[in-house]
Amino acid sequence: MDDGSDTNAKHRRGKIMCWSFLLCGAISLLFLSTGCRYTAAPADLLQKPAISPEKQAIVQAIEKNLPVYSKLTLPLREEHMEAIRLIDVDGDDAKEAIVSYYNEYSSPELMVFKYTNSLWKPWVLVQQPLARMIDWLKIEDLDKDGHMEILIGWIGAFDSPNVLEIYSFDSAPVRNETGKLALKPVESMPYSYGDTGDINEDGQLELAIISELGTNQELALPEFYLTLYHWKNGGMQELYTEKLYDGVNGYDRLLIGKISERHRGIILEASTGAHATYTAMYVWERGKLRLVYPNFDLEYEGFSGTPTMSKDINSDGILELQWAKEAPGYPNVSYADSKWLNEWVQWDGKNDFVKVREEFTDYRYGMQLQIPKQWMGRYTLHSSDEQYAFVAIDYWNEETKVTAKMATLYAVPQKLWESVENAWKQEMKPYRQLLTDSGNVFAVSFVNEAPTGWPEAERQAFSEMVGVEAEFASSLTIRND
Repeated sequence: MDDGSDTNAKHRRGKIMCWSFLLCGAISLLFLSTGCRYTAAPADLLQKPAISPEKQAIVQAIEKNLPVYSKLTLPLREEHMEAIRLIDVDGDDAKEAIVSYYNEYSSPELMVFKYTNSLWKPWVLVQQPLARMIDWLKIEDLDKDGHMEILIGWIGAFDSPNVLEIYSFDSAPVRNETGKLALKPVESMPYSYGDTGDINEDGQLELAIISELGTNQELALPEFYLTLYHWKNGGMQELYTEKLYDGVNGYDRLLIGKISERHRGIILEASTGAHATYTAMYVWERGKLRLVYPNFDLEYEGFSGTPTMSKDINSDGILELQWAKEAPGYPNVSYADSKWLNEWVQWDGKNDFVKVREEFTDYRYGMQLQIPKQWMGRYTLHSSDEQYAFVAIDYWNEETKVTAKMATLYAVPQKLWESVENAWKQEMKPYRQLLTDSGNVFAVSFVNEAPTGWPEAERQAFSEMVGVEAEFASSLTIRND
């Protein structure tokens, strides 16, 4: 075999190896996206995903045109969990394919394909040679002119700083050093975290960027800033800058939207320790941001001993804050054994917050329990040593210190459910089967009566709480995120 044939064979082998790794990487991404839960689906329930003819044609074009030894990748923050995105970026009513990948030098890139003469062909590249990963990717028409802008948060390699760059399909591509068409960034700015949203209700998306200064040992602690921009005349113009609280490790989440019936604003979340978090809420009014949470006058300090993630919990279009608190009555329990309750609160548009929901979530099983109103203020949770039990629920009176076992929740492997159920029946154990999910049967066992000798008021309260058993299953949901 001559040298040319040998080189071609190596390149073919390289591509075969690359795409084998690509499939393995896709499977790994699937597992990463589901998180660590004990409810993974059994292998016999998994099926090979179907690929549409359109996607098959794109995959063939990618395999042919991406560099040798390249592999598809996802941004660290990804909404769609797809390395191939179909979207009309130039307003011609035909979708382009935007592919994110690592090139042969392990640098992240985007390649945009156009569908021309019944074939997918490479069109333009988006590159940042000093980057080692893509943190964030957003494709939006910021000024509603029919041409998309690409916002990319690049993570710098070695000593290169993180940077947010904006590319516009309203600008003409240029030839790079290898002669390929590439988009040049229209804007480049320091970046730690960012997102888009309509903060001022003008019908267009604003860009919110968190940046930090002093991370190269220039200062004892970095300083954090939040800057709002809007896109105008083909570039970003600054709207407002706010100095942020510095006592955090870093800001790692940002939400823009309605924060009350009448207000729009921003929620920021940051890590302050191994598990602790800090949350801040700002309202947009009179062309600037105003801090409404924390509010130290009302003893709302903004700190939590466990991670929180605010969101619109009740689908009313308004963002709620997640307040986490340890289940009461067990002050000496280790962090690993602590049970945390989540209170979801909504700003009233003035000075206070109103609770809209209370719940308990066990992330091992994805089980979420919305606390019934009959339990409010008179229950607590704790761990249980009983086999298959993942949480015990007690009646609890903070004033009188009266407490008693009320219910226990179980997650029993489905293949063992028949034998466990038979054993419970022999024991005359009261139980109610709730639902089956991802290989587990969930059940609850309620105590029928309050302990003898209790005062009538306590017995009445206990009876009201166990009275939810019949409709208890409606309080449970499985989180598959």
